[in-house]
Amino acid sequence: MLPTWYKQYKDFIEESLEKYLEAYFERHSYSAGWAEFKEAILYAVAWWKKLRAILALEFYLVLQNKSLSDLMSEIDFKNNNIPDILRLCLAIEFVHSYSLVHDDLPCMDNDILRRGQPTVWKKYWEHQAVLVWDTLNSLSFEILSEIQNPALSVKLSSLLSRAVSFHGMIGWQVDDMYFEQNCEKMSVSDLTNLHNKKTWALIKLSVQGGILISWKVEFLHTISWFGEKLWLAFQIKDDLLDVEWTVEQTGKSVGWEQKGFVHFMWINSARAKLTELIDDCLVTAKLLKSDHISFLVDYVGKRVK
Repeated sequence: MLPTWYKQYKDFIEESLEKYLEAYFERHSYSAGWAEFKEAILYAVAWWKKLRAILALEFYLVLQNKSLSDLMSEIDFKNNNIPDILRLCLAIEFVHSYSLVHDDLPCMDNDILRRGQPTVWKKYWEHQAVLVWDTLNSLSFEILSEIQNPALSVKLSSLLSRAVSFHGMIGWQVDDMYFEQNCEKMSVSDLTNLHNKKTWALIKLSVQGGILISWKVEFLHTISWFGEKLWLAFQIKDDLLDVEWTVEQTGKSVGWEQKGFVHFMWINSARAKLTELIDDCLVTAKLLKSDHISFLVDYVGKRVK
């Protein structure tokens, strides 16, 4: 069962996504044909765990010694007055949602379920799904470009571009499609590099972005390894779920991955590595004296979806 604070953070981010998009569409004039497209965009960003955005938000609030209510008092979506940390959280969720819409397409992984619900292309047709991920990708950069401090805006945009470009999710997709057809050529080093582009890129953006916006740059070096270990734990857990759980339990397609960590490490070694990584990440939570970050780390290791 999720704690109250996590639900508050998650609800806050979900409501912010909806309010931002509603205000965004209200500021522009669109034809009647946009009704279903707008619905598809809201559907695409609606369900996810919001773990990456919550991670960025918590790092910022801890380092700034602020509460969520403090942040909420600064927001005015109608006039586009949005705190920088919330802009980052929205950008992260736009990119994460876009990546899932993209991955599920028939020409990619051809998945029909996410979180037990039809994927965007399955519910709204493939052409709408392509336009949705195009829109979410561009919106993520647009919202970061509106950060008033030029240096901060450029730095965050640079981190985001690396997260989605050849160094990040696109590079991962190219490698993933290659190894899909050439499983026998993959090594554990290749697998680590592949997921480094997929998962670590966005978690790195979450952690470093939250720190940069708090202007506590000294923590960039102190806990630079945190995100790297957390993403690896996240991915190993994903692979364990694929092997040990069912589609009814996870709400997504599952099955033995011939190119997953469990394939190279086997189940017991993968579990042991997961425990080691989680324990290391908890050191950072203790350093920051954040029970919330402790929960997020523990959640990565124990989640079932």
